[in-house]
Amino acid sequence: MRIQRKGIATIALAALVSITAAGCASSEPTSSPEGSTDENSVVTSGEITVAAQAWMIAKLGLSEMADLFETNNPGVTVNVVEYADSQALTNFSLLWSQGNADQDIVVVDGASSAVQFLARDLTIDFNEVGFFEGATAGESFVGESLSFTQLNGVQFAIPLGLETYNISANKTFFADAGLLDADGNITAPETWDDVYNMASTMAERDGNGKVTRPGMTMQWGPNALYTMIATHQAVRGSFYSADGTTLTFDTPEMRKVLEVWKKGADSGVFSIDTFADKDAGRNNFNAGNVPMILQTAAHVAEAIPTIGAKNSVVVAMPGSSVNGSFGFSAGIIVPRASKNQELAVRFIQEAMMSDVQTSVAEEWGKLPVTIAEFDKIEADWKTEIYDLVKISKPAPMYRDLPEIQVTAKQLLQEYLTDVKSLDEFLETLEKLIADADKSVN
Repeated sequence: MRIQRKGIATIALAALVSITAAGCASSEPTSSPEGSTDENSVVTSGEITVAAQAWMIAKLGLSEMADLFETNNPGVTVNVVEYADSQALTNFSLLWSQGNADQDIVVVDGASSAVQFLARDLTIDFNEVGFFEGATAGESFVGESLSFTQLNGVQFAIPLGLETYNISANKTFFADAGLLDADGNITAPETWDDVYNMASTMAERDGNGKVTRPGMTMQWGPNALYTMIATHQAVRGSFYSADGTTLTFDTPEMRKVLEVWKKGADSGVFSIDTFADKDAGRNNFNAGNVPMILQTAAHVAEAIPTIGAKNSVVVAMPGSSVNGSFGFSAGIIVPRASKNQELAVRFIQEAMMSDVQTSVAEEWGKLPVTIAEFDKIEADWKTEIYDLVKISKPAPMYRDLPEIQVTAKQLLQEYLTDVKSLDEFLETLEKLIADADKSVN
C-alpha cells in the first residue's frame, strides 16, 4: 500500500490536465479492469487508487484496509491518496464527466455530499454490480444503515462508520461543579437554557468575572450546518418545512436555540474556537480541557484514553432522545469512469467491510456498518450511540448541499459575532436554501 498526499490544488490541476488531454474522447465509461485475471475471470493483479480526506485515512482505517487487501491479493497495489475537503469533489466530477478517473474509490464525508455525482450518473449503483451477495448481502448490514446512502432505489454509496451528533461530556467537571444526580449520573438537559446553565456553571472565570475556560464547545466551523441540522431535528422533530420538502431553520424552536447560542458566544461560556480550527473543540475535549462538546458523539470513544471510560459519556441534547439528531456515515463511491471497477468493488467487500471496522471503532467511535463486526464491540457508548443513530435523520440529499454547507457556516459565524442580526441571518440562509439546486436527478 502506498500513501500519496495531494492537496486540493494538485488534484484540481490533474483533473483539468486530464480533461484537456481527453479532448474528444468518448464519455462512455468502461468497467474493464486493468490487470490479470484467473480462469474464473477474477482480477488477480492490478492497481487501484482510494481517495479520502486525511482524517478518514486514520479514523476509518483505510491504510490498514489497503494493507489487508494487498496481503490477501498478491500482485495488487492499493494507493491511498488525500484530498483536501468536500469542495475538491467538484474537480472529480469534471474529470469523471469526460469518462476518465484518477480515482477508483472515493470516500466522502457524509453520503449526502455524493448526490452531486448521482445527479449526473457519474457513480455506480451498487445494486447493479453484484455487491449485495455473500458476506455483504443486504441483511448483513446494521439496521437501516444502507438507507443513509440510498436514494430512489439507487445504492449510490456504501456506508462506512455510523455516527450521530450529540453532546459528549466529561463527568469530572460535572462532579466538581455538583451537577451529578444521586446516582452519580448527568441529568440530560431539557432545554437549551439548561445546556447554557450547565456550561456556565462549569466555566472558569477570572477575578473580574471574565470566562477564561468555556463550559462547552460546538462545531461552528466547516460542519456548522450539520450542528444546526442536528439541533433542529432534536428540538423540533424535523429540519424540514411544514410540507416536509425544504430544509429550514426559521422556526420558533430553532430561533430559541440560536438566541441561546448567541448568549453563550457573547459571554464566552460557549467557545468559538472552532471558527478558526475545526478540530479545536475535539482536541480540547479529548485532552480533558473542556466539559462538553457538541458534534459527533464518536468523541466519547476518542477521549477515553485520556479522561477514562467512566468519565467520557454521551449526554442527550434537548429533544434528541425522542426526536433523534443528525445521523450519518462516510460514503464509499466508485466512479463509472474507473477502469478498475471489479477490483474496486472487491476491495470494498473484502477489506472495507472487514474486521478493521471493529478496531477503528473501538479507538475512534465510528461504528461498524456490518452486523458481524458491530457485535464484536464491547463498550457502554456503543448502545447509546446506536440507539440514537436509529432515530436520527440524514442530511437533505441536495445537489447544492456542499455550497449550502460552506455559506451556512459563514452566515452563522456572522450572526454569532454581531455582523448580522438573527433576522438577517435567517433571511439570508433561507434564501440561500430556496435558490439552491435541490434536485437529485
